[in-house]
Amino acid sequence: MKKLFFYTLMTALSTVSVAAPIPALNELMDQWISIESQKGQLERNWQAQQQQLKQKSKLLETEKIALSKILHQAKLSKSDVDDKRLALIKRQTQLEQENIIVKNKVIAVSELAYRLLPQLPPPLQIQWKEKLLILKQNSASSSEKLERLLTLFKLVNEFDERIAINRTSMKVPNTKGEIQSLLVTQIFLGISQAWYISDDGKTYGFGSTKNLGWSWFHNKAADKELGYALTPSDLLNLTDMINNPTKATYMSLPIKLKAKKDIS
Repeated sequence: MKKLFFYTLMTALSTVSVAAPIPALNELMDQWISIESQKGQLERNWQAQQQQLKQKSKLLETEKIALSKILHQAKLSKSDVDDKRLALIKRQTQLEQENIIVKNKVIAVSELAYRLLPQLPPPLQIQWKEKLLILKQNSASSSEKLERLLTLFKLVNEFDERIAINRTSMKVPNTKGEIQSLLVTQIFLGISQAWYISDDGKTYGFGSTKNLGWSWFHNKAADKELGYALTPSDLLNLTDMINNPTKATYMSLPIKLKAKKDIS
C-alpha cells in the first residue's frame, strides 16, 4: 500500500511541476528529504538516549537501595568501619545527584511531549492524552516515566510509517456556512497531513500540522490551502481501495510540502 502512495506522491508532484519552475520543485524535494532525514535522526537519537537513561535509572535505584541497607548495618559496626561508612555516604550522595540529573531529563522530555501533543493528528492526540497522565504523577518513578515516553514516541513512529484511516464525527460547515456534525472518513498520510471525505462525497477537506496545532480546511478552503482542487470522487475511491486492496490502482491526489521548524 505504501508503494501505491509513493506513486500517488510522485504523480501529485508531477502535477505541481506543471505550474512551478524546475528549481522550485527541486527546492521542495530537497526540503522534503531534509525534513525526513532530520526526523529520522531525532527518533534514533531519542531512542538511544532514553534506553541509556532507563538503564541508568534502574541501576541507580537498585544501587541506592543496596547502599541504604549497608549504611544501616554500618551504624551498628565498630568504629574501625567509620571510614568505609563515610565512603558509602559519599557514594550515596553522588547517586542522588545523578538521579536528579535523570529526573531533570525526564521532565524536559515530558515537557516536549506536551508541546508536541497539539500538533499530532487527532487520533494520535487521543492516545497520547491517555498515556501522558503518568508523567504528572509524583508517585511514578523515573523508570516508569521513561517507559511511558518510549511508548508515546513509538506510537508516533508507527503512525508515521503507514496510511491510517479513521472513521469519526467532525464538526464541518455546510453549504450555508453553518457548523454541523458529520460522519466522515479521515485518511492520514503519516503524521503531517490528511484528507477527509463524507460518505455522500459532498463534504471534503485537507488537514495538516501547524505551529499552533493540527488544522482542518474544508471544501474550497482546502483547495486554496493546497493550491490544487481536491476531487471528492478520488477521495471516495481512495477510501475504497484502502479498505479493499484488490481494487488498488494508480491515482493522483494533492499534498503540501513545507519546511518545519524544530521545537525547542
